[in-house]
Amino acid sequence: MDSQLDVLKALRQTRHDWLNVMQLIKGNLALKRYDRIDEIIDQVTQQSVCESKITEIKADSVVYFLLTYNWFSNKVKLEMDVAGDVFSLEKDEVQLLRLCKQITEKLTEGSSSESENHLLLTFLFTDDECKITFDFQGHLHIEDQEWDEMLADSNVKLVELVENECVIVASFLRS
Repeated sequence: MDSQLDVLKALRQTRHDWLNVMQLIKGNLALKRYDRIDEIIDQVTQQSVCESKITEIKADSVVYFLLTYNWFSNKVKLEMDVAGDVFSLEKDEVQLLRLCKQITEKLTEGSSSESENHLLLTFLFTDDECKITFDFQGHLHIEDQEWDEMLADSNVKLVELVENECVIVASFLRS
């Protein structure tokens, strides 16, 4: 029964998201802002391509977390980009899910609800590794040492941390 309810919830959320896109298009059509309509269609297309590519990592719990993240978080908006030839991250699924949850939770806790907060999650696949960049833009109140536990993992690096930006990069080797 839970799986049926999950499917219904996913369908409801997807329908809501598509209705929002249609309202944006309809509003811009009424304003004769055809260039903005093109932008909206391009954004939705790019998002759909990325969502399709991310499912190819074969780490179902990670894919589920990422694809449903915006349904449950209003404080930080997650966007994704996927580049390169995608390969399986199934062997790293537990570690990757833990990392995604830790980073998003810390950014959500440390971000201000008074500002727009965006997290761009980029998966860059090369021949021998996948580099995942967490690039947060918004208003953030986190000290360097708050990341220490997570950064103890040798494949995770804090690249930048300032009031309005936080960049973390993690690497996963191809098996």
